[in-house]
Amino acid sequence: MTPASMISFWRILWQLGCRDIQMRYKGSFLGLFWSLLTPVLNVVLYTFLFSVVFKSQWGEEFNPIGAGAGAGAGALASAGAGSGDSAGHSQYAIILFAGLLLHAFLSDILVRSCLVVTQQANLVKKVVFPLHVLPAVVVFASVFQLLVSGVVLLAGLIFLGADLHGSMITLPLLCLPLAVMSLGLAWILAALGVYVRDLGQIMGWLVTALMFSAPILYPLKTISASWGPWLYLNPLTFVVEEVRHVIFAGAWPHWSGWLIYWGVSLLVAIAGAKFFDWTKEGFADVL
Repeated sequence: MTPASMISFWRILWQLGCRDIQMRYKGSFLGLFWSLLTPVLNVVLYTFLFSVVFKSQWGEEFNPIGAGAGAGAGALASAGAGSGDSAGHSQYAIILFAGLLLHAFLSDILVRSCLVVTQQANLVKKVVFPLHVLPAVVVFASVFQLLVSGVVLLAGLIFLGADLHGSMITLPLLCLPLAVMSLGLAWILAALGVYVRDLGQIMGWLVTALMFSAPILYPLKTISASWGPWLYLNPLTFVVEEVRHVIFAGAWPHWSGWLIYWGVSLLVAIAGAKFFDWTKEGFADVL
């Protein structure tokens, strides 16, 4: 890709991405405020279901990874231990939210990517249009929602009086490889979605499976040792665990694991780009 085509790609991505964000909430009474309200409503629902109905708690089970991080860590996790039910529910909600926003980011990309090319069939006929940008627009819009959800999480931490650790500056670095991997998956699913129209139906089940097979609604330490390593096949497991320990335990990321995660993400992104490039020639015939 030449520098001129790269500039054109990013210009089109910015224009279509901003339009996608605006169109998502266009005509609604609350408009972009829904991007703030939706994650809050989701966390309230899951908190009621799991911490009130099923009496789930993080409590002592939430421990920072690593030997030396335990002294000042888990301030929030221990805050609700003896402070009554409301404090316990608040603790559970904020820890839960840190995982839910990452799942919402990935699931939104997976679901929308399946239809992104078929819904823009008019652009497929334009030979000068860079079709690679269509799945990238989906990732762009989801990154915006992730940033908004991150602001909500930060506001919740401040409201609950949790410590804001210096290690939180690494959060963008932790989330970046997930975004890169998501882009690769978006390219793959966008291409497959043209040829396999049932893919959108399958994806609804898959994103649910991704939630329950990652430590989002429960601590990883509650899983037996024989099953624990298998959970890391889920692309959310590593980043959810690291983000929680950075935020709530004040621990620094495991950089060796992060580098491995980066390597896998780059491989998925490259494979996705190649697969999309290989299959796009037949889009016009199918559509």
